[in-house]
Amino acid sequence: MKADIVVIGGNPAGGTAAVTAKKFHKDKSVLVIRREPESLIPCGIPYTLSMLDSVDDGIKPIVAAKKAGVEYLFGEVTTVDLKQKTLTLQTKENIEFDKLIFATGSNPFTPPIPGNDLKGVVTIRKEIEYIKKINESLKDIEKVVVIGAGFIGVEVSDELAKSNKKVTLIEAMDSILPLAFDRTFVDPVKKTLVEHGVTIRTGEMVDSIIDEGGKASGVRLKNGETIEAEMVILSIGYRPNSGLAKDAGLEIGKFGGIIVDEYLRTSEKDIFAVGDCANHKDFFSHKTSNIMLASTGASEARIAGMNLYDLKVVRQSKGSIAIFSSSLGDISIAAAGMTEMAAVEEGFDVVVGQNNGKDHHPGKLPNCSDQSVKMVFAKKSGLFLGAQIIGGQSTGEMINILGLALQKHMTAADLSVLQYGTHPMLTAGPGLYPIVSSAIDVLCKMDF
Repeated sequence: MKADIVVIGGNPAGGTAAVTAKKFHKDKSVLVIRREPESLIPCGIPYTLSMLDSVDDGIKPIVAAKKAGVEYLFGEVTTVDLKQKTLTLQTKENIEFDKLIFATGSNPFTPPIPGNDLKGVVTIRKEIEYIKKINESLKDIEKVVVIGAGFIGVEVSDELAKSNKKVTLIEAMDSILPLAFDRTFVDPVKKTLVEHGVTIRTGEMVDSIIDEGGKASGVRLKNGETIEAEMVILSIGYRPNSGLAKDAGLEIGKFGGIIVDEYLRTSEKDIFAVGDCANHKDFFSHKTSNIMLASTGASEARIAGMNLYDLKVVRQSKGSIAIFSSSLGDISIAAAGMTEMAAVEEGFDVVVGQNNGKDHHPGKLPNCSDQSVKMVFAKKSGLFLGAQIIGGQSTGEMINILGLALQKHMTAADLSVLQYGTHPMLTAGPGLYPIVSSAIDVLCKMDF
């Protein structure tokens, strides 16, 4: 069998790469190879634990991709021969290609904690049957410990607490969501989690998982304290699934990602890598970053898909802006770029603008939420470095505006005169739009 363009992996990055490649190279055949006929929407996995009626409701359909002309083959690739431009499946079938895109994603990181292999210790894998088994086990479980308070850990804890589980969330750093939010700013999120029934333990290290007849019965902290649990969920991040690429001879970075250039080209001609399996760089420092996001992977996938045969679209964004958003029901949260703490650690002299208000106007309208926006700027130049938002449902789209501002190197002066649309039911008031208000706050502090 032969295909002009082959994509290994079919989640957000792989699927987007395939569809984009077909749109821009209509005369080329595009084949996606992935293990399962159906796959979950990765960011929706926490919601299969409570909000959704079943795990199957979290499946991403491939109808649109097939309609676009993308072909699918379900199986596992075992070897890739870069020189001969062939790959071999577990079934021993060989496939020839002209261009190859690795979109093999990532695997959950399992920390070297004694007891991590006990029954009842699970990770959040992007596999339907595995998540179904977790859901089945949860029916008879009351006490859960979640280790790691990044976005997945927080969302999983919140969903389990809403389904009446007794949840303890443990984080080694001194705050939840430590990579995305400054410690004091994230207090409303902690308050919401506690109100939902989550017990939060920050600044605590897990020493071991307690073994009771081969099954986890809790965790023991470094201070000697024990916390009972019938299930322990490890949510301590992910690592690139780059073993296949490494075995093929591609260059791998220090965090395990496949080394790529600005156009996602690997160390071997005609081979690309996108998404979690690829090596990423921070937008400001250009240092290697281990941030893994579906939205970042999809953006990279479009760049690769458009530029497989020639550079049709020039890439202007030179790294990951680490843009996140999430919702805990009562409040929505979002962040992009650097926190104040991260910017200071990187060596920036910073000034911070903040605005607190309502996300509708007037504030007595239905579904109106408190809204806080924190924006970080370089003090002398006024360059925008990062933002954090806590508020209502408009939070997700507001952070996307700020994501664009980061990529376009906007300053406090630029943002202070931003033109925007408002509506009482959708946004803060025209005279108090929080992005502009925060930027003006900064200009005043800079003696602009």
